[in-house]
Amino acid sequence: MATNKNLPVFRIPSGVTLPDNDQWQNRFEIRSESSDRIYIVSQNIKKKHWACSCPAWRTRRKCKHLEAIGLPNFELPYEPKIER
Repeated sequence: MATNKNLPVFRIPSGVTLPDNDQWQNRFEIRSESSDRIYIVSQNIKKKHWACSCPAWRTRRKCKHLEAIGLPNFELPYEPKIER
């Protein structure tokens, strides 16, 4: 399969990445701006949407963590080029 060079680039800082599992890929930790909590942001392997483990995303499928890093909410598929 040919690589699309026009994909947006998303950089995941080293030291925060987590291993993929059977449902999620491109997993990494993100720190809450308002508390000491750490959430996991990841991409669904099949549907290609991004998700966050925070309560807002789990209940409304929308959160400030995804917005802050430029990823779409509401389970919209999004496939950037990942750089680590």
